[in-house]
Amino acid sequence: MASQPLSIIAHDATTLVAPVALPIPTNDNLASWTADPRAKLLLASCAASMPHGEWSRAYHAYGYGEGFRYVGYRAEALEAIRNEHGQRALDLYHAEGDPAYAVFALHCRSSSVTDAIDAAAEAALAAKMEG
Repeated sequence: MASQPLSIIAHDATTLVAPVALPIPTNDNLASWTADPRAKLLLASCAASMPHGEWSRAYHAYGYGEGFRYVGYRAEALEAIRNEHGQRALDLYHAEGDPAYAVFALHCRSSSVTDAIDAAAEAALAAKMEG
């Protein structure tokens, strides 16, 4: 026979678990999404072996435009990192107001995934030519 009733809601002091430390965001400085270590690894991988790309055409009320973008899991992972970075910058703006707007504006002007992959490929090619 149990000496204490079981409860999943209230625990006594002997069953409490130590608080769990939440992971520290990978890119705390919010300077650039490409500074994230995950993005650096993915960009180096893309520079070594370029991902596939596709051209697309978008129609708007004022006409249409064509654009090129890289596709595949690496481009999608880079886009997720960029979006995560942007969300953190937006959350900072919402929490702190106008003084933090510059961080969000900087993210809005940051390079796209396609531009970042192209820049990484150009940097790798320049390093290969020098070395």
